[in-house]
Amino acid sequence: ELAFHGSAAALLVDDLEATPSLQRAHYLALFHVVDTRSRRYAHFAYRFSDKPPFEILQVSEQLPLRAAPAVRGRTGGSSPFAFASGLARLRDLVLITYGSGDRDARMLAMPLQRLDLMFASVGRAARAMAPKW
Repeated sequence: ELAFHGSAAALLVDDLEATPSLQRAHYLALFHVVDTRSRRYAHFAYRFSDKPPFEILQVSEQLPLRAAPAVRGRTGGSSPFAFASGLARLRDLVLITYGSGDRDARMLAMPLQRLDLMFASVGRAARAMAPKW
């Protein structure tokens, strides 16, 4: 069984040059899908409207977070995992902070133009959201 969870952080993006696949102002945020049986996580970015009713416009491919084995005893196993926890922007870079294996703090820094390439059209969103486990 899969569960979908969003994050509280959202960034306003109004940079048409860096986001050619979405030529309008929008918010950028993260969500994750968790397999409740195996406790595996898959993380994605999504874009939503900057105006009510704030509809989802695009969903990215799975984010390339580097998973590490869990520390035994803390989470009940040693299956590798990563868990995104923060989102920020520094000029043309998108910064995604995350924990890896309940032991390492990591950050994925990606140019906004590179992240733009990871987005699919809404019609292909279901394929893009399929976790690659």
